[in-house]
Amino acid sequence: MSETKTELTESTALEDIDAYLDGEELSEEKARQLEQWIKTDSENADQAFRRVFLHSYLRERFQVRSIGEAQAREREKQLKEPLILPAETEIEINSVPPKPEPKTKQKPAPGQRILTWRWFLLIGIGIVSTINLSVMFIKDFQLPYDEDKAFEPINFESNYVKKTFLMARKAAQPFIYEGFNYSENLLGEKQSEGINDLTGGVGWAGSWDDEGRNRSAIVHDTKKANLGKNDMRLFGQLGFSDQYGNMLLTKGGQYRSGAGSETIAVRHIDLQQVPNALSDSKGFGADGEILWLSFMAQSYDNAGGGRYAYLDFGNEESSLRIGKLASADRGNWAAAGQVNGTEINTASSEVLSGQAALIIVRILFRPGAEEVDLWLNPPLNQNPDLEDVDLRLMAPDLRIERVKIVSNYSTDFDELRVGVSFVDVIPAGDYD
Repeated sequence: MSETKTELTESTALEDIDAYLDGEELSEEKARQLEQWIKTDSENADQAFRRVFLHSYLRERFQVRSIGEAQAREREKQLKEPLILPAETEIEINSVPPKPEPKTKQKPAPGQRILTWRWFLLIGIGIVSTINLSVMFIKDFQLPYDEDKAFEPINFESNYVKKTFLMARKAAQPFIYEGFNYSENLLGEKQSEGINDLTGGVGWAGSWDDEGRNRSAIVHDTKKANLGKNDMRLFGQLGFSDQYGNMLLTKGGQYRSGAGSETIAVRHIDLQQVPNALSDSKGFGADGEILWLSFMAQSYDNAGGGRYAYLDFGNEESSLRIGKLASADRGNWAAAGQVNGTEINTASSEVLSGQAALIIVRILFRPGAEEVDLWLNPPLNQNPDLEDVDLRLMAPDLRIERVKIVSNYSTDFDELRVGVSFVDVIPAGDYD
C-alpha cells in the first residue's frame, strides 16, 4: 500500500515538474508538496534535476528543428519565383582600373648623398641650440628699451652710452694689478719685515722686495694706524667716487711707506704677460702703442720742500715718476721723467698731495720721447678728453721692466692697474 502511494507521489511530482516547465502555474499546496518531495530524498532531487535537464534539451532540439524547417520553406519559395534580369540600359559597367606599376627607388648618382631623417634631426637641433644661445646672449647684455631715449644723440651724455660704458668697466681686464689685498693673518704669519715676499696681484714675475733703510707696511684701518691728529689719512681708507656717483672697485688694505728715512719697494713685471703689441725687440714699450695705468694715493699732508713719495715705471736708466716729487716744491701731485737718477721736465698739478686722488695715466709710445697725459679724479662714465688733461709732459724713451715705490715721507698707495684701455684701469663693482 505504501509503495503505491510512493509511486503515485513520484509520478505526480514529475508531472507537476513538467507542467511547471511548460509554463503552467502551480497552486501553493502543490508547490509546497513538490518542494517537500524533493527535500525528502536525494534520489528524488536527482530525478527532479534530470527532468529539468531533459525538458531543456527537448525544447532546444524542437526550436532548432523548427528554424531549419522554416528556412527550407523560404528557400523553396525563392526557387519557385521567376528570375528577372535588369535591362542592358540599367546595367552600369565599371571598368577595372589598371594596377599601378610598382615604384622603384632611384639610386643616388655616384658622389650624391641623400639626407636621411637623422640628418634633418641633427640640423634641427643645431638650429634650435643656436637660437637659444643667441636669446641668452641678448637677454644678458641688452639694455632696457625706453622710447623717449631711443633717439637721443649718440654722445657721452646719453644714458645708453653710459650704461654701455659701465658694462665695459665691469668686464675690465688689466694685465698688471696690485691691490695690496693681504690679510692681517697672512701678515702676522710672515717671517720677513715690511712687504718682503708678498706675491699677490696679477702680472708679476716675483714678490715685493723692501730695499730701503726703512720698512713699508700694509694698513687696513687708517683711523687706528695714524701719525697724529694732523694725518689727513684719518678720514678713512683710500677710495674714489666721481661727481656722478660712479665708484672705483677697491679691495683689502693699502700700501704705506715709512716716514723719516727712505723706503724702497721693488717688484718686477712678468714680461710674458704683457700683450704682444706692446713689446718689441727692446722690451715693453713698443713705439706706436698706447698704455693706460691708474692708482690711488694720499700723503700724510701737503708738505713739499724736497719731500717725496712716488711710483717709478721703467728701469734704472730711464723711467716715469708720478706722485709727490722732490722737484715739485709745492708738494702737489706731479710727474716727471727720470734719466740716470735725475728728474727732468717736471709737471705739477693743482691737487694737493694730502688729498686722496685717483691718478689716470696715458702713455703714447713714440720713437724717442714718449707723450704722457695725466688726469686726476676724472669722471668714470666716459673716456677722458685729451683736450682737458691735468698734466701733459714728454718723458724719456721708456722700456718698462719693474715698478718701484720710493718715499721719504709717509704716503699711501693702492689699486695699481695697467691695461690697454681706459676702462681696463677703472673697473666697476656690483654697487654701480
